[in-house]
Amino acid sequence: MRLLTGLALIGLITAPLPASAAQKDYNGRWRITATTEKGQCMKGFRLSIRIAQGKAFMIGHSLSGTKTAISSRGQVSIHYVSGKDVITATGKLKGEAGAGSWAYPGFRCTGRWRAQRL
Repeated sequence: MRLLTGLALIGLITAPLPASAAQKDYNGRWRITATTEKGQCMKGFRLSIRIAQGKAFMIGHSLSGTKTAISSRGQVSIHYVSGKDVITATGKLKGEAGAGSWAYPGFRCTGRWRAQRL
């Protein structure tokens, strides 16, 4: 279960993002740190991603069933589905950083995520 949670959270953060002029402000490499505040999910992890032309990339992972959106104001809304597993995340990117929360209702887990441009 912890491995599944970790992979699902990686999927949340590395899913394709819609392309827009506002998204260009977020291009580049980012470090993501996620932590669990409630539940028995993976307690935390870090990873690096690259955002280019409104899409986020992580080598070696195929992602499907994910809906993501980042508004022109940096609002983040993610809905990741893999089989019966559903994870949601919301938050905001601004300048060189970002933060928000995530939830994995199937395992009654919730937590926070932080992003920092590298």
